[in-house]
Parts: sequence; C-alpha cells; structure tokens
Amino acid sequence: MQNVPLLASLPEMLPSVDELLALDALTLREHTERAGDAFDVGEHRLKLQKSLRVNEVCSVRREGKLVAYAMLRPDSGACWFVGAFGTHPLYRTYAVITELLARIAALANERGISELKSHVYKTNRLSITFHRKLGFQVTRENDKGFEFFIRIHELATMPVIRRATARATSLPE
Repeated sequence: MQNVPLLASLPEMLPSVDELLALDALTLREHTERAGDAFDVGEHRLKLQKSLRVNEVCSVRREGKLVAYAMLRPDSGACWFVGAFGTHPLYRTYAVITELLARIAALANERGISELKSHVYKTNRLSITFHRKLGFQVTRENDKGFEFFIRIHELATMPVIRRATARATSLPE
C-alpha cells in the first residue's frame, strides 16, 4: 500500500484572530514584558490581522479548541520566517508538538521551503531551548533576542522531526 500523507487529507480549520490573540496573550505577555516591550492586546490584534494576510498558518486543535499554531511567511528565496509559534501550556505534549511539526514539514514540502529563520526574546527560555533541541543555530543576537536559523534538511534529521514525518505519512492498517 502506498504511503499517503494523513495530515494532507485532514481539513484544517484556520484559527480566528480571537483564538490566536487568546493563545498569544496567555503565552507571550510575560516574557515580552520581561524583555522591556509592551504587550498591548489591541496592537497585537492588529498585528495578527495583518499577519494572517501574508503568513501560512499551521495549527492543532483538541476538542475544537486551538492549542498550538505556527505562522510562516516567505523571507527570501526558499527561506521562510517563523513569525509565530505558540502552544497552550496545558497542551505542551509530545502528541501536540509532533502534530504541529508534521504540519510544518508538510508545508515545507508543499512550498519548497529549504530554510527557516526565527527570532526569540532572550527572556523566552522555553522557546530558546526548543529551538536548540530542534537544531537551530544562533546567527545574530542583540540585547533583547536571538535570530535562529536552520536548513530544512538539517531539521529533517532530528529525531522528533523524523517521528513527526513518519506519523504524518503512515496509514493505519
């Protein structure tokens, strides 16, 4: 039997601005303010509305509720920028992260993405650890944050990505 991507056949309900805003307010406010920047809900809503026009969104739901998402947009050539990556604290599980990574891998395959870039506040220790675990390297740094970079073929060699890809491309018998 031929392997067919499971996630490609699942309809993905795109998150609303309100859903994204609620998750971001829960996960971004603290480290954003610790970095010395303000997290203004109204401004963030406008930023999300603009972002949805230029970004591809990968998301994960549980019982209809948005629990994780990533926004990616073309940066230069085959390099895409990860403008947002959020996971509800109660859903930071292997299954949710694996599903989100599988959706990102499918998007990379569909769009010919060969590199990813991301920015992370230095106050966001969880995100820094996550990027490093996935194999991202720091390419630039300033007082507030890091720029991370990885080539997709390097990312694809990481065990968590191999498992996510295998899960997304296998069919139950």
